[in-house]
Amino acid sequence: MSKSQQQLEFIRLLSLDSEIDFTKTMHFSFAMKKLSVLLDTPFFTFTLAYNDIQNKKSQYNTYCLTTADNQPIEQRISVNIEQREQPDTIRLLSHQLKEIKQSKSQVMLSFLNNTDFSDTQNNNCYVLPFFLGDEIIGVISYESDTSNGLNSQSSSLYQFIHYVFSVAYTHRQKSMQINTFQTVLNLMPQRVFWKNRESVYLGSNKAFANDAHLNSPRDIIGVTDFDIFPEQAQLYRSDDANTMTSREHLISSEEPQTHANGKTIWLRTSKRPIINEFNEVIGIVGTYDDISELKNTQAELSKARDELEEKIEERTKELSQTNKKLAVAFESLKSTQDQLVESEKMAALGNLVAGIAHEINTPIGIAVTGASNLEHSAVLIKKAVESGKINRTSFINQCNSLISSSDIILRNLERASELVRNFKMIAVDQSNDEKRTINFFKYLNDIISTLSPRVNEQNIKMFLSGDEDLILLTSPGTIAQIATILIDNALTHAFKGIINGQIKISFKVQNEMLMLTVQDNGCGIEVGEIEKVFEPFYTIKRQDGTGLGLSILYNLVTQSLNGKVTCFSAVDEYTQFIIALPMTINDKKVI
Repeated sequence: MSKSQQQLEFIRLLSLDSEIDFTKTMHFSFAMKKLSVLLDTPFFTFTLAYNDIQNKKSQYNTYCLTTADNQPIEQRISVNIEQREQPDTIRLLSHQLKEIKQSKSQVMLSFLNNTDFSDTQNNNCYVLPFFLGDEIIGVISYESDTSNGLNSQSSSLYQFIHYVFSVAYTHRQKSMQINTFQTVLNLMPQRVFWKNRESVYLGSNKAFANDAHLNSPRDIIGVTDFDIFPEQAQLYRSDDANTMTSREHLISSEEPQTHANGKTIWLRTSKRPIINEFNEVIGIVGTYDDISELKNTQAELSKARDELEEKIEERTKELSQTNKKLAVAFESLKSTQDQLVESEKMAALGNLVAGIAHEINTPIGIAVTGASNLEHSAVLIKKAVESGKINRTSFINQCNSLISSSDIILRNLERASELVRNFKMIAVDQSNDEKRTINFFKYLNDIISTLSPRVNEQNIKMFLSGDEDLILLTSPGTIAQIATILIDNALTHAFKGIINGQIKISFKVQNEMLMLTVQDNGCGIEVGEIEKVFEPFYTIKRQDGTGLGLSILYNLVTQSLNGKVTCFSAVDEYTQFIIALPMTINDKKVI
């Protein structure tokens, strides 16, 4: 057989084998043996090369034929390595871009990963690369003393082998792309499928294949909806036809899907037409999600909403009736509260009356004694004059006694008059809440004076500090009641068993707020009780009070004066009330 005939036989044999991954090798093996004869070599390798650029991997599938001693030995080696670890021969070929000469040991190490060399390891081999662009797509190496010039002397054979390598490389590249796309689709939780113009399935992802009860996405090819979803097939194909005819996207259509096991689920489906480069609709691609759980939840929510509306209606009727009862109760409570507030006001006024009565008794008593002395001195002068036994010295002494007694009477009557004026002013303020301008320091001092008998009786010392020139436009009656409640509260609760008790009242203007502080050094309040002190009817000493004082104080501060009141205390150390009242600044400081 001539060399040309052998070349044709090689081409025929290689063409018969459609596989390019050495899995079916009957014709391929014969073709390789024929190529070995054409190359006249006892050692021959045929390597398919592929560079996976995305993953930076290189794969080399090598067929090796050794015909020494007329005993043909075939080997098939597949190597998958990182691109940076390419065999030395491949690196050299990439730089030379032509046939190179190497030792047989280098070829075996590069393509067969073989380090067990025989005595022929130093024999010469020629290595011929095949390129597609800049990429090596295949390599032929053969043992020979001289080059066979395959790429120049047998150009048709070279071109055919190049074609084989190109087909293998392209097939591998497309397979990698298709596998990558299919892997990506299989990772998607949404169901993905595509059909041709006749609504025959061409492919899908794994999730869709599972719904169709198929083993893999490959099994969907050539199937129709009548084969996998017969109950909804007509509906699905109608959607397909409308989408392809109108070329409009079907978006989020809710549809049922009955499976082979009889179970029906709900889908949210979208479909789009596939249009080729000639503007022809050649099929559709669709996606859908299983919204069965969502539909069930919506049904449950709808049922729950209906039940809730019924309950709300019933509850509304109950609340309406309850509100009417509460309105009546509130009016009754408000009336009772007003009565209690008035009662507490009168009680505070009663304390003032008792105090002022006690305080007035002292100067009135002294004035009465002075008047008695005045009368006695006048009688003595009269008798002396009538008897004619009065001298200058005796007359002067009696006159001095008259002057002294008159002075005592005058001063004590003025003190009593001042106390009455203060009492009258504060009593009127507590019963009349009209605003007027006051000197805040003097007003507090007058309140303290009216309460001094009770304070002195308990041996308590009171201190007042603040700006003595502060002028306020306020409700004096409310201020008087606040101060009276706080002092009375301290006298009632703070000093049992305590010697040298003190009540300190101070005030200052801070950030346009009047800060009034009343602090005692008494027994204090337990931590858990502090938050309850402003509650109505709450009292630590039930026998000593109604429990309304601080509650009324809270309402007066927060509602009447739009302020805030805070209580701080430490057991056996102190109790402090801080009242913050809003202020506005004009030509005088006012609240």
